[in-house]
Amino acid sequence: MGNLKLLLRIRCTVCRGSRMHSAGGYHDPLNPTKWKSCPYCDEQGATYIEASVNVIVEYLASLPVERRNLILQRLDAEISEEIK
Repeated sequence: MGNLKLLLRIRCTVCRGSRMHSAGGYHDPLNPTKWKSCPYCDEQGATYIEASVNVIVEYLASLPVERRNLILQRLDAEISEEIK
């Protein structure tokens, strides 16, 4: 397995996707320079987190059988296409 990583794109947990990040203190409308763009996310207010293989397996194991089988069937189909 080695160094497998699945990166999930989520809304930034620091600015909650607003891109507004405090540069010290509370919001002051008379001092707009207190607010900067968030250094932790991209232009859309999203950031990436890693989902380890163990987390993916645990998630799949917790799904209802029908949904898990559907995901595994799609995965099998994708792998079959890749082999061709």
